[in-house]
Amino acid sequence: MIVVSDSTPLIHLAKIGRLDVLFSLYKKVAITSEVYREVVEEGTLLEKEDAELIQNYIDKSIYIKNPESSSEHLIKKYRIHKGEADSIQLAREVGASLVLMNEGEGRDAAKNEGLQVKGTIGIIFEATKRGVIDRRDAVALLEKFIEKPEEYWIEPKIIEEAIRKIEDI
Repeated sequence: MIVVSDSTPLIHLAKIGRLDVLFSLYKKVAITSEVYREVVEEGTLLEKEDAELIQNYIDKSIYIKNPESSSEHLIKKYRIHKGEADSIQLAREVGASLVLMNEGEGRDAAKNEGLQVKGTIGIIFEATKRGVIDRRDAVALLEKFIEKPEEYWIEPKIIEEAIRKIEDI
């Protein structure tokens, strides 16, 4: 299974100290150099701990691969950022089974391009369904997002709905 990730799922899982959940589900994750720049290089300049945690997985569980073709057409067509567009273009070129992405416009663009998309909450939900983490741990992780919505950029209503669904597993 080929999985391509945009920035925010990596950042979110690193911030809550659970990148291991990602790699329990998907052994290897591809990112573009644009995503690497956003997550690791900019994060390091801003002295973000998550940047260092993600850097530790580079060339182990995270590998950097760039699309062979330009993503400019996706940027223009969907009005999305370069990181999202590059991730979508790479996923299309390598036949990825899944794109990890949180931003609504990017998710919509990926779906319109025929890709399956999952965000941070979907990763936690899948990990719970597969028994990688138990329901109590999953709820505790999601509650961390509610505590700091300005840091995680996820609508609290979406998180509350996810908590209800996880409690029903």
